[in-house]
Amino acid sequence: MYFPMLKKTGLEKVTVTDFPGLDRREAARAGGFREMKNLCSEGWPALRTRPCRGLAATVTAPGGLTAKDALIWVDGGRIHINGLAVGPELTEGEKELVSMGAYLIVFPDKVFLNTKDLTDYGSLECQRTAPAGAAISLCDGAGTAYAGVVESAGAPEDPAEGDLWMDVSGPVPVLRQYSQESWTAVEDVCVKLQAAGLGTGFAPGDGVRVDGCAVERLNGETVLRAAGEDWVVFPGIVAGDSAQETALTVSRTVPDMDFVVQSGNRLWGCRYGMTDGRAVNEIYASKLGDFKNWRCFEGLSTDSYAAARGSDGVFTGAVSYLGNPIFFKENCMERVYAASRGNHQIVTTECSGVQKGSAKSLQVVDGVLFYLSDGGVQAFDGSMPVTVSQALGQKRYHGGVGGAWRGKYYLSALEESGAPSLLVYDGGRKQWHREDGLRAVSFACKGGELYCLAEDGKLWSMHGESGQKEEAFVWEAETGELGLETPERKRLTRLLLYLRPEQGKTVEALISYDRGATWQKQGQVTGSGGIREQVVAIRPRQCRFLRVKLTGSGQCALFALTALYERGSDGL
Repeated sequence: MYFPMLKKTGLEKVTVTDFPGLDRREAARAGGFREMKNLCSEGWPALRTRPCRGLAATVTAPGGLTAKDALIWVDGGRIHINGLAVGPELTEGEKELVSMGAYLIVFPDKVFLNTKDLTDYGSLECQRTAPAGAAISLCDGAGTAYAGVVESAGAPEDPAEGDLWMDVSGPVPVLRQYSQESWTAVEDVCVKLQAAGLGTGFAPGDGVRVDGCAVERLNGETVLRAAGEDWVVFPGIVAGDSAQETALTVSRTVPDMDFVVQSGNRLWGCRYGMTDGRAVNEIYASKLGDFKNWRCFEGLSTDSYAAARGSDGVFTGAVSYLGNPIFFKENCMERVYAASRGNHQIVTTECSGVQKGSAKSLQVVDGVLFYLSDGGVQAFDGSMPVTVSQALGQKRYHGGVGGAWRGKYYLSALEESGAPSLLVYDGGRKQWHREDGLRAVSFACKGGELYCLAEDGKLWSMHGESGQKEEAFVWEAETGELGLETPERKRLTRLLLYLRPEQGKTVEALISYDRGATWQKQGQVTGSGGIREQVVAIRPRQCRFLRVKLTGSGQCALFALTALYERGSDGL
């Protein structure tokens, strides 16, 4: 009698040598990991841990970070350059640090600091009040008083060449000069206001506002022609010399702005909300080459600029990109096309804009602008934004803070639960990796290194090129569901790892079956300083699919992962 021969169940082998990073999608790429910690793309196609960071400094109240010739950060109420407190006093809170030439401009405080001459700092705004008794006189654009002016309603008799006559026959006086047998209106007639300290802080070309002047037509916005310590000169006319019976003020102001950027030797800003009791939805620009002046309107190409916008909603971010400023709202972008003649144009493009609260996520990486929107991370190359964060799955992030380093986009953001994550996108390889829970206030690059000022006050050199190296950190890599490609039940029998752990450090392998909440340790590998090929024996258990987690400390590189399992029945 012969019995039927049973065929031996063959082992199925799945090998992965290409690890494309973080991928939380249901149908993830082979080798993708649904969760990870402290890993990076530097060793691709292998998977390796991130470099050790360096602790460069510690601050008490982090308010912002930038870099020029040196690292500059805000600690409480002071600006620090390489650790030295300099410049003006600031209010508490986070700051927007804008660079323009050698100058650093700080908003919302509206102060400046010359980083080449640390004694040159102060406020963008200036206001001086002259008490009653301030002198008002007629002068030319340089401040020189006119001599021998005859004031009358009718022309003087028997005038000589060059005589001056103040014609007061109309509602506004007119200064005329006799030349070639006729009276001609004098151009560039100005008024000089004189009082102790009245001109301190002002300069020729400043756009100012005069309030409280007894000669009503002199009040309002004007541009100074000249200024000295105790006087200012601006276009206007007054009949005769007189003195103020009440106090008057001369002020140079900067509009309140939500975001400010530098582009084309100007500062550009935006504002949405209530200002001085009126609703504002505007974009502004400073005078060309002059970050102190925002109210100079003389019809010149160098003038300041202001334009009302029709798009609804608050501004959520601003950036200088491809030579022009761009202002974002959540559902659109306002692209400014700056013109050398001053006839700037603004075009509104409906698109996925910057998420509210994620203005700091705007970063240019290898010519591409990245930012966090409500729909995920967007990449904008000048045409239309494209979402590049599909691999992050269904998780939603907010409060993005971005950094850029060697083709990578660093994004420190908060999950819906409020937990922070530092995510890194490699634009060349189109891969995402998660480092850890570092919560950034600002990023800045200097000397080929990326620095991060963290919320806890630590200033990190992200790749350990400066500062005190951190101790060995814990890393993790958790795969997605393995075995979805076959419907049968299966038993994992062996796991083969080809990796290089740090000498003396241990890597553990854990298994979770059928989306179980618990992890079962299956084996471990201890580093010897070289590449290890390790077989991890698995206690077989029948399952539909499973997940593998590798965890360890210190530096490690994973070159290949092979899973061997045998097929079981296809019953439920």
